[in-house]
Amino acid sequence: MKKWYLLSFLCILFCTASAQQNDQITTQFFEQLGKGNWDGARENMDANMKTKVTPDMLKGIWQQLEQSYGKWEALISQKTAKEAAYDIILADNRFGKAILTFRVVFDNNHRIAGFFIAGTKLITTALLPYEETDTVTTTDGGILYGVLTKPVMKQPWPVVLIIAGSGPTDHNGNNPLSPATNGNSYQQLAAALAANGIASVRYDKRGIGQSTGFKKGSSATSLDDYTDDAIAWIDHLQKNTQQFKNVAVIGHSEGALIGLMAAGRRSFKSLVSLSGPGECMDKVLLAQLKPKLADSLYNDVTVILNELRQGNNPQQVPAALSMLFNPSLYTFWKSTFHYDPCALLPAVKMPFFIIGGTSDVQVPPVQADILHNCKPGSQLLMIKGMTHALKDTAPVPAGNQAPLPLSAQLVPSLVKFIMN
Repeated sequence: MKKWYLLSFLCILFCTASAQQNDQITTQFFEQLGKGNWDGARENMDANMKTKVTPDMLKGIWQQLEQSYGKWEALISQKTAKEAAYDIILADNRFGKAILTFRVVFDNNHRIAGFFIAGTKLITTALLPYEETDTVTTTDGGILYGVLTKPVMKQPWPVVLIIAGSGPTDHNGNNPLSPATNGNSYQQLAAALAANGIASVRYDKRGIGQSTGFKKGSSATSLDDYTDDAIAWIDHLQKNTQQFKNVAVIGHSEGALIGLMAAGRRSFKSLVSLSGPGECMDKVLLAQLKPKLADSLYNDVTVILNELRQGNNPQQVPAALSMLFNPSLYTFWKSTFHYDPCALLPAVKMPFFIIGGTSDVQVPPVQADILHNCKPGSQLLMIKGMTHALKDTAPVPAGNQAPLPLSAQLVPSLVKFIMN
């Protein structure tokens, strides 16, 4: 019995020491990033991470974060978790405008094998004079934070629900991994629609920004949960007949797939797929990654995607891919790969508008063509020079960090479709 107690004590002591070591490395990692010491931040990365994440790349990522969320101030809290063979540190970092939660992945040798943003929470939200906040409660008890943008014209107005794209993209269309000049796309879109007599609601997805309180953790969240959230907003808007005379949905990127799924379960006036996929997301993801990866890693991605598509957890994930294929994302990937946009289209009974950009490298123009060919009677518009961020590819003046304007053809086309 004494031996059992001794072994238990040693195990607890070892685990505690191991967690403390990871905590110390995490603290050092973010402090070095905050100081701009990119080589120092890479010191505790494993060999694969050092190969893939150069000092210049780390500098670019961090500068983009500070452009979007203000100057880094401090690492304010850490929480330890365990996922498969990896130790995880959830590290909350305070920036000037937001608190960002990073997921730092450690291997068995206390080396950083991956890190990515797991969530954002804005410290302050600046509303424009014609905006006000709105919220809905989800089926699992969470609160989705949204912003209603109102026209100056007399109500009731047509209203558009704007569904955000993938990753840590907030209700304004800001993603910490995108340049500030490509930001604020959804806020710009909402303002332009309001100027044309169309109200809109844009919202933070669960786990992003100010949407909080969900019973399901991120590792159990699926695309179906995001669809349930969008439907909660549609129901909420359709009940408000005093302000809104009809509801349309604009889904951007991954949000376009969510819009298609919602259209099969609810009736609303019209649906817009804005830079949305025409094929299963695993095929789109594979096409995105092919030009960026060496042949060996590309082959690994193919195997991983096949396993996830079949509903299985990947048997082996190289450290270089651990940020994209982290165990916390398996449920989401499996659910997303389950849906084929073309297979969802027969249930779409409302007018359907497909918009793509010729300069979109994330969801290339061929995806819009596929979607259009799968739905006879749908409208298709390809906007020359428009990127995935809904901006033009025009060069940015030196020193300009203000968000670029939306592609000129986008808003007039949307207004005409929504008002028709």
